[in-house]
Amino acid sequence: MATGSFQNLGKWLDDYKVTVSLLVSAVGLSVIKDLGEAVLDENLHWGMRAFYGSLVAATLLCAWYGTIGQAKLSNENRRLEEQVSAANELVQNFGSDYFALWDTRLEVLAEVLHFDARDRISVYRHTGNSFTMVGRFAPLPELDKPGRGVYPVDQGIIGAAWRSGDGKCVAQDLPDPILDLDAYCARSRDEWGLSIAVAKKLGMKSRSIAAFALNGHNNGVRDAVVVFESTDPERFAVEHLENHIKGTTGRDIAHLLKIMKEREPSLEFAVARGF
Repeated sequence: MATGSFQNLGKWLDDYKVTVSLLVSAVGLSVIKDLGEAVLDENLHWGMRAFYGSLVAATLLCAWYGTIGQAKLSNENRRLEEQVSAANELVQNFGSDYFALWDTRLEVLAEVLHFDARDRISVYRHTGNSFTMVGRFAPLPELDKPGRGVYPVDQGIIGAAWRSGDGKCVAQDLPDPILDLDAYCARSRDEWGLSIAVAKKLGMKSRSIAAFALNGHNNGVRDAVVVFESTDPERFAVEHLENHIKGTTGRDIAHLLKIMKEREPSLEFAVARGF
């Protein structure tokens, strides 16, 4: 039997002994007055008086043991509750720190690129058959809101950049979704396989999008996609963005992806947080 099983068995036996002691003491204490009178009754045989005396002693011992055991169990429960509370706080801070680090890194990049309230940067990690967003920053809070937690690998500009030979997909002439939402959604469907329903629900209906596949740190294998978006058409100098992704900025993001992978929260946590 494993050590953990022995520990669980031991704890169960301790709880059982305390429970039995409390029950015995409860029954004994309910008649202890009568038992005490019997012990002091000189008309009873000494053997019976000794027997009743032993019952009184056993009752008092059980009451003492049960009280001490109950106090220990209360302290143990309190300690476990404190540990659970501390663990929950640690997990929350752990996940919050993860996303805060990405927010800070992408905010710096946005400042370098002179992005404003029209623009947004997102990083998506490739996870086999899909992408998961690990970081996002937009100066405008409405655009900074997380979207879907999981993105199909064969849809959208993210998927197109991932599959393309040069690792990029750029579109800066999408229709104005305010003036012609149907044309906007149809373009997204026809060129990048995004369904009309999904396109209509997009929180940011970008008119300029530049997506670049990113190789993993210290290897030539694609690991993620970085996406730049803007609500304005013809917003980006694509060569300038590409130089950043192929240069120090791209290596920095790839390195961050590597070192942060061990700290990456579960999908459930990310969804709870809104990603």
